[in-house]
Amino acid sequence: MAKSASLAFILVAFGGAAVGFFIAQALPLTEEMAEKAPTENAETTDQPAAAEAIVGLERLALAERTRGEITSASELNGNDGSRFMRYAIALDAGEIVEISLDGALQGVVALYDDQLQLLDNAPVVRHRIEESGDYVVVVSGADAYSYGPFTIDSRSVELTDADTVTIGEPFDSWLQGDADEIALNIEEAGLYQLEMRSDDFDPYLAIEGPNGYTREDDDSAGDLDARIADFFEPGEYTLTARSAYDDGNGVYTLFVAPHELPGDGELRNDGSLTADGSLSGWYSGEPLIYQLELEESSLVTLEMRSADFDTLIEISGQGVAASDDDGAGGTDSRLQEQLLPGIYTVSASGFSATGSGLFELNVEMEPTEIPPEL
Repeated sequence: MAKSASLAFILVAFGGAAVGFFIAQALPLTEEMAEKAPTENAETTDQPAAAEAIVGLERLALAERTRGEITSASELNGNDGSRFMRYAIALDAGEIVEISLDGALQGVVALYDDQLQLLDNAPVVRHRIEESGDYVVVVSGADAYSYGPFTIDSRSVELTDADTVTIGEPFDSWLQGDADEIALNIEEAGLYQLEMRSDDFDPYLAIEGPNGYTREDDDSAGDLDARIADFFEPGEYTLTARSAYDDGNGVYTLFVAPHELPGDGELRNDGSLTADGSLSGWYSGEPLIYQLELEESSLVTLEMRSADFDTLIEISGQGVAASDDDGAGGTDSRLQEQLLPGIYTVSASGFSATGSGLFELNVEMEPTEIPPEL
């Protein structure tokens, strides 16, 4: 890392994590550090001045737990009143280090380089180390009222040393701003589910394959994670893993697995709906159309549920046009309508055309003497 001839030592102490902003704070030098600080007339030495910032600090070691406690005697962030503690840690170039904070303390952990430039901060920090040397770890309370014991866990994250994802095996990698391209070989045609998950950024997953096949997804797996579930023909595919805003840094995991079918393993993507029956279908971006025939006036309930995507159910015919997105709770759909005898069209789709996956469609019919309001 670059040498520094700085005359002061500046860290950024992070409080206010709950409200999503960070406050810069100049940390006071200890008496010992102040005595060793260079003056304007001091001769330049081979040692970086910033290295003085680790003098006297307790050292962390990877794969070892360190316990501490934020008290009223801990160093003070004068801007927001929060307290903090500092540690030194030696890290090697090329390592992806994970430093996590646990315990009663509500706070964050921050990592600085040898020039005390902020590298990352969060309850769990993951960072790729560019150069070997000493680094500074700062544990800070979330606000002026955050005190208590804490535990720092640190480890070196092991990544997958390959550029091809294997079905059924997790693929762990590091994203550094630019998108990663990973190969996927499908040997047997069938339904597969692809997921990209990360605690460090908002994942965005795209796939391209034979005959112009292409799909992409942002948040279908929940918690900002990406999921693509579809029917894949045999062939070579390319996965593109990136962040939703092309600025993500951190660890992510890809996982590809066969998608099991419920019940008897059969899908119905069209045809007639029967009273008090259910079916499984597969949505891949285009609405699936079914027919519903009523021989008498009925109270009809349609429910569409899926663990793979946000469902949308619609019914039309005999002067009726109705739809629902989330009426069954969560992202599942539910429609209940009083309908006259006749033939109706039921459309099963997703709220977003980029969603895909399995769904279950349930139909209930109850004869009613109350005429529908058309």
